[in-house]
Amino acid sequence: MCGFFITNNPVINQEHHKLIEDSLRFRGPDCSSDLIEHRGWLAYHSRLSIIDINSGINQPVIDKKGGLLVFNGEILNYKKLGFKYFDTEFVSDTSLLSELLSSEQLLLDELDGFFAFVYIDSQGELKSAARDRFGVKPLFIHKDGQHISFSSEPNTFKKLFTTTVNPIAIEEYRATRSPIFSGSYFNEVDIVSPGYCYVSGEYFDCLTYLNGEYTSVNKEELKESLLKGLKTREISDAPLGLLLSRGIDSNLLKELGDFNKFYTIGFSGDEDIEYLKSEQIDNLTVSECTAAEYKEHFNYLLKLRGEPMSVPNEVLLYKISKEAANDGIKVLLSGEGADEFFAGYDRIFKWAATVNEFNFDTFIQMYCYIAPDKSSDLYKCFYELFAGKVFYSPFETVRWFFIRYHMPVLFRRLDFALMAAGIEGREPIANHHVFELAAKISPKALIGDVLGKLPLRDLICDFKGESFAYEKKVGFPVDLTKVFDNPNNLSSYDLWFEQNLEVLK
Repeated sequence: MCGFFITNNPVINQEHHKLIEDSLRFRGPDCSSDLIEHRGWLAYHSRLSIIDINSGINQPVIDKKGGLLVFNGEILNYKKLGFKYFDTEFVSDTSLLSELLSSEQLLLDELDGFFAFVYIDSQGELKSAARDRFGVKPLFIHKDGQHISFSSEPNTFKKLFTTTVNPIAIEEYRATRSPIFSGSYFNEVDIVSPGYCYVSGEYFDCLTYLNGEYTSVNKEELKESLLKGLKTREISDAPLGLLLSRGIDSNLLKELGDFNKFYTIGFSGDEDIEYLKSEQIDNLTVSECTAAEYKEHFNYLLKLRGEPMSVPNEVLLYKISKEAANDGIKVLLSGEGADEFFAGYDRIFKWAATVNEFNFDTFIQMYCYIAPDKSSDLYKCFYELFAGKVFYSPFETVRWFFIRYHMPVLFRRLDFALMAAGIEGREPIANHHVFELAAKISPKALIGDVLGKLPLRDLICDFKGESFAYEKKVGFPVDLTKVFDNPNNLSSYDLWFEQNLEVLK
């Protein structure tokens, strides 16, 4: 897990090295490169060592043919691909990816993992700039005429170039807590879409799987799929742990996995941490955050990110990840993806499963925190998004939206909060092994009278009992009125926006 920057823009030179390092080194605290010049490009890389941890500085990679690679993420089936294409056992996923690219044998849909990478050939031509299927790893892009730059963080561009704030992105933030359509908060900065290569186009579209071809999936098939996703996400040469809550997703991972370190966080008295304390789980670290600690971490993260954060829990994720890092942990697993794949947002998925036609206005009223006005640009963005697609049913329309647009927001918040603490985040449920099985499950098998995720609930009954499996989860919202000065008596929700938007002024 790393951070990188690469550009062919001639306004960038060696004098910018420190600025680039300052904006990206947190993503790779173990080691970092110089600003490497190669075939008309400048490339920087900072590394968090997870696989082949003793290799030191191993990027940017310049291969034997003169190509250059910068890579963030993990290719977890690198050994299998190494034998398939080169009849060789690779000890590094970076080396495997470099060999596939230089030999022109890379097939993006064969990669099992989470990644963002850019490859330049020996002639200085951009050959690949790709992002994983579901958008776990970020890949931001800045274009200036014929020149192009890529970075793991938009804040790098904010520091290097003249950027202006996109007012539509601010509207998106108030409605969805993220610029889900604009790609970033800046007019000049976009993001490469999940399942997409900037050079060759889309290689994965989740909609093709959400086609209504349902089959019966039994408990053992589901368990096998989850175990496959979990086993691949446990591949690491560095210590790992599990982020644990009261929810069924992280507890399923706990029961199916082989973890010896668990971490949870909240404020004193929160139901999740009180419940977990009562369970007397071995090797569980329970962190209780104070208002003063929260404010200190918030200010640090906002400055580091250079753009608004998504939700208040990002700050808590950072704090508990710092504590895990102090224990020597370098990888934390969590349960993201279950709600999107298995219809876990009960109210909106229940609606979608019970109507015959998709009503666009009902959807945005249910989904948005503040629904956009019908005359607004954001309303038009939403409308055009759905108008240009053909969906099997209202249910699959909603599931597609959550997987394609909502889920990457969750990944971005987890990626940034954990990377800021020097930790790699992994999501064992959010992978193609589990997704392809989940896509076969019908709405009727996913949604009950009240709760969604019925197959997951049925599975965890074997470990935790029915009362736990079918308990309605109670969240623990952060009361920001106890954290920030509030002379205008704003709600906690409005305070969050006010404090975050300061970074764009």
